[in-house]
Amino acid sequence: MLKKGFVFSAASLLILSACSGQVAQNPGDSPKPAQTKEPVELVVYSTAATSEEEFKQKFTDPIEKQFPEIKLKYIKKGTGTNIDELVSAGQHIDLYYESVNFFHTMTRYGLATDMSDLIKKHNVDISAFEPTMIDYARAMSGSGIYGLPVSTENVILFYNKDIFDKFGVSYPKNGMTWNEIHDLAKKLTRNEGGKQYLGFVASPAHTLRANQYSLTFLDPKTDKATINANEKWKQVYQTYYIEGSTDAGYKAVMGTLKNKLPYKDAFLKDRNLAMFAYLSQLDWAAGGAEGMNWDIASLPTFSDLPGVGSSAYPFYWGVTAQSKHKDEAMAVIKYLTGKEYQTKQVRGGTMTTLKDDAIKKQFGEDSKHKDKNLSAVFHNKYAPLPAKSMVEGDAQPAYENAVHEAALGTADLNTLFRTIEETANKAAESAKAKK
Repeated sequence: MLKKGFVFSAASLLILSACSGQVAQNPGDSPKPAQTKEPVELVVYSTAATSEEEFKQKFTDPIEKQFPEIKLKYIKKGTGTNIDELVSAGQHIDLYYESVNFFHTMTRYGLATDMSDLIKKHNVDISAFEPTMIDYARAMSGSGIYGLPVSTENVILFYNKDIFDKFGVSYPKNGMTWNEIHDLAKKLTRNEGGKQYLGFVASPAHTLRANQYSLTFLDPKTDKATINANEKWKQVYQTYYIEGSTDAGYKAVMGTLKNKLPYKDAFLKDRNLAMFAYLSQLDWAAGGAEGMNWDIASLPTFSDLPGVGSSAYPFYWGVTAQSKHKDEAMAVIKYLTGKEYQTKQVRGGTMTTLKDDAIKKQFGEDSKHKDKNLSAVFHNKYAPLPAKSMVEGDAQPAYENAVHEAALGTADLNTLFRTIEETANKAAESAKAKK
């Protein structure tokens, strides 16, 4: 059966085979490198610190089954194996993957190479991907493209049905607005039997990076903080962090947490948090929520951005500049982004990077989460992924640390934003000076 986006003509197959030493399989299949006497070893690294067990299950086993002549060597991030240490030690890497900071890392450590010719040579259909993810890859790769998105996440709303039931409040639904969610949160932020319940918390790092207005911490052209250059930042802080934290009991809980917003423990362990905006990693909730009646809904939307959720949070894979096996590495990426692999991963609960609605509809069907409201994950459109400064990550702490102070209300936003601007600019300047 021919797969859309992966159809080869007979002539192109002969050319590809002659040029790269690859043998064509059935029409539409990813090309496999020709069998050799000695297997080809591809070294894979990521700053994501994926466990060896998860890497084997998600990548090694299916890839080596698809390509028997390829053996993967996975180097896990850890003590002595950070990216700067590996590069300094001369360790070669064939394939690198990371989330949205992928392009910063590839560029900073000299790993980036334009994959455009490889993508064309291996007949990878770029139009099959979600456009925002490809637009971001191009924007961050100069005139080329350093990586392709293999999997993604977005920000959704997790909620504890037990708390809603306790207080007789209706559950959140897909398509709700932020005003509606905050109305629910106010009904649930209360002290009952000596226990303080909290209506809503947003994960600061993830909601900042993937915010619905596609705001960046720094202007990518000037590397200067944008906090006072765009009025939408006030709406982001007010909606995500301030609106839900006005109750005195809520602030008292923050006091016990060293003046920080509650986080995962409030939802999974203490179970006094009703709603939590977090990445669509369903396994993290299932892993710590045994005995909790939880579910999910789409991220609430702004009235001036109807139907727009967070930006995507994709994991990109790229062939490195130092790889001596670029064709084999590209064949792996083509396989990982193909419909066969993507469908299997989606059915297991991993979000696809393809725009194919037929694949999206199968999300979680083979997972232990199939009783949840899985339509929430793809309910919203992705906000655009904006081009970012190469020192964007260095400015993030200035924005993220201020979230907690904003929630406490110890400083007005104008004062707080001036501090963010000064701190972010200094961090960006310092990072640039070290390059």
